[in-house]
Amino acid sequence: MFHKNPKLVKWFRNELPYDPINVLYHGYHAPIRYELYKNFLLFEHDDAALLETEEDVKKSIRRINLLLTLERILNNIEKFEEDRQEEMILKITSMIKELNFYNCNRKMTAIENSLILIIKFQKEDGSFPVSLAGNAFIAETLLEFGLSNNLYLEKNLKWLLKQQNDDKGWGTTKDGHSDVWLTTKILHVFSYCIKYFKSTKIRKAVEFLLDHLFVENRGGIIEGKIAWEVLSKDYMFEGSFAGGVLAVLEVCARLNISVENPHISEMLNWLKSKQLQSGHWPSQTYDAFDKRSDERVTMRVVRVLKLFYLMPQGGSGTIKSFKIKQDGRTNSKKPAFITDPENNPKPELIEKNKNIDEE
Repeated sequence: MFHKNPKLVKWFRNELPYDPINVLYHGYHAPIRYELYKNFLLFEHDDAALLETEEDVKKSIRRINLLLTLERILNNIEKFEEDRQEEMILKITSMIKELNFYNCNRKMTAIENSLILIIKFQKEDGSFPVSLAGNAFIAETLLEFGLSNNLYLEKNLKWLLKQQNDDKGWGTTKDGHSDVWLTTKILHVFSYCIKYFKSTKIRKAVEFLLDHLFVENRGGIIEGKIAWEVLSKDYMFEGSFAGGVLAVLEVCARLNISVENPHISEMLNWLKSKQLQSGHWPSQTYDAFDKRSDERVTMRVVRVLKLFYLMPQGGSGTIKSFKIKQDGRTNSKKPAFITDPENNPKPELIEKNKNIDEE
């Protein structure tokens, strides 16, 4: 069953105490099995196991419930009070971020309408009407759906760069330096855009991050040294900033930071040492009596190890869980006002200009 990609399978069998590929192959979460079959084991598009797993993903109760809830929200969007606008934007963003895990794409009506709605709230300076952390959360989600290389996202990226502190991180802490976890999230945003990889500001931000490994981060969006050992994260706004050492490694892998970097080598060795006898990695590593196997964390670890050890330098910009090609292109059809904003303005701008003409 693993003959399509023997190099990858052999590496994981030989380099780790327990083989995580075989464990994930028989895993519980259909989206993880689907990603493994398609992007790691390179099953043919008409392989029976791949097709069956794809159907399992589509029939997932969580996926169906999320789509139904999202449609209800979109159909009743006018009922949201104006003072709950930020809550509404982040709620919708959280839902489509999780739907991305369930292999939903921008061609789906509910997803496309959600993306259009979010972008309509963008302000003139490129920011969205939420906090700095909220802006990073939104930008990351939109980029996960392939909305790169368009003027609206580019404006938001430029706004994010303007918020960078003198120490090259983002956010604030009680210790006088930038917020490590907010910086990690924002670097993750820029890791989707290859043209920023060699940016001095981004490289300096990576240096800040690696120079502040295992700090308390007092007063930041996440506090305490234990945060470095919490490897799991979720799709809601607050939970998406977690991920600990694994989250930092994901960012560095995407930005092509070499495994020869001593900080990277130290984190990778630490991460490999935390594998459980089940072949999985746990959701957290600090409490020996409450370690639980976590398939999603394990899939992320496998992905990171593949990027650092098995892909050539310059190839790690593509993490296969996201359908983004190396140059940022996608096959999905984008709304006209996103792809060609000069000739296709936002819907609300059309209405605004119409009202001005009538006056």
